[in-house]
Amino acid sequence: MGGTPTIFVAINYRLGPLGFPRGDDVAQEVTAGSRKVLNLGLQDNIAALQWIKKHIASFGGDPSKVQVVPRVTIFGESAGARAIEVLLLSNQIQGLARGAIMESTGGASPISPTSDTANTVWDDFMAALPQCANTSMTDVECIRQLNSSEVIEGFINGNIFFNSPARGNWQPTLDDDIIPRFPSTLKPDHGLLEAVMIGSNKDEGTLYTDQTVNSPEVISAIILGSPPSPPNATPFQRQVQLQRLQRILKETLVLYPNIPSLGSPFDTGNETFGLDPEYKRTAAVSNDLIFESERRFHINKQLLPAGISTFSYLFADPDAVPVQDFVIGTPVPGSLGVLLKVTHSSEIFYVFGTLADRPEVNEVTPTAAKLSEMMMDYWISFANTLNPNDGKGSTRPNWPKYTAIRQQMMQLNGHNTTVIKDDFRKRQIALFNRDPTVFAR
Repeated sequence: MGGTPTIFVAINYRLGPLGFPRGDDVAQEVTAGSRKVLNLGLQDNIAALQWIKKHIASFGGDPSKVQVVPRVTIFGESAGARAIEVLLLSNQIQGLARGAIMESTGGASPISPTSDTANTVWDDFMAALPQCANTSMTDVECIRQLNSSEVIEGFINGNIFFNSPARGNWQPTLDDDIIPRFPSTLKPDHGLLEAVMIGSNKDEGTLYTDQTVNSPEVISAIILGSPPSPPNATPFQRQVQLQRLQRILKETLVLYPNIPSLGSPFDTGNETFGLDPEYKRTAAVSNDLIFESERRFHINKQLLPAGISTFSYLFADPDAVPVQDFVIGTPVPGSLGVLLKVTHSSEIFYVFGTLADRPEVNEVTPTAAKLSEMMMDYWISFANTLNPNDGKGSTRPNWPKYTAIRQQMMQLNGHNTTVIKDDFRKRQIALFNRDPTVFAR
């Protein structure tokens, strides 16, 4: 970077009802800037990037290089990657960054800000704030008057935490500014970013699959439970959507047969780890519907047509450390790492070089340690040059660009890091990408 130091800046942003409030009362609120009080968490992300651009000199950066587009690479995982994706698609990061790293983007669709459900969950949260009862202030005005301890008390009373059932109520919402339509229908301006690194983990879905599942009913619930599309769907439109989803469900059960060798964790043969075979089947569907189809669609239908150089990866190291913080259901004792395999968030420890810091790890294998070093060099190289192949650091395979003609990705595996085609489970993932709006994506 011409002598300019590379600086890592971590930002905080609001979550839960403070970051993603919902309901009619909230939607009607207008701030001083005439912006509705929706998607405040995403607005925090934008404000942070604007702040970095304004104060880059204070970090030792060269302000002369950020007058048009700063030499900033945005980096997020999971919900953070999804936030980057929607900000990119709605052109909200215009002039604020030149590159992005998105790890495991996917997950929940943006939900309607105003509906019976939205009003119910918001009213439940307000009911957990006794200070806001019997007041002439609006909900938002009252919350603004509360101190931190009072807000935290409301979170506790309302059971609003990541690992509670209520967490699904607080997602990004459709609005007039940041997410005006379903993300799959949005297109970024040509050249909005120069380059993107985007990838997923081999067994993303295992972390989200209840280990007690024993029937295809969970798959049915995942698909048929898609939010209304369009968001304000009439009863007739909702019925048409459900009929389409039922046809997709029928095809899904055919393309994902209840055969353990085809399920996730992938490449584990007929082993079922003491569980019903439906576990592996359900995990495979979750993996592809939520993560792989999102990644593949985003690259081929949105990034490449916008002229954005793209590098994609599949993290597939069999020595990935167990991730057990947010497991759904009752884990099988003593076999957690085997069950989850290369699951959601397991690449983080490689990227940040913290493999040995996990309490579940007795010993980091030499191949895992080497892969971690390679991944850190790939990531640092991309952050600096928008290309993971700067020739510096560890010796590592050349990572090719993903193009419409050569759909290649880097398989990050300590035992076999190599370039592979992005054509695994082609028919299955194509089913989910036929029309993402049917899933309200």
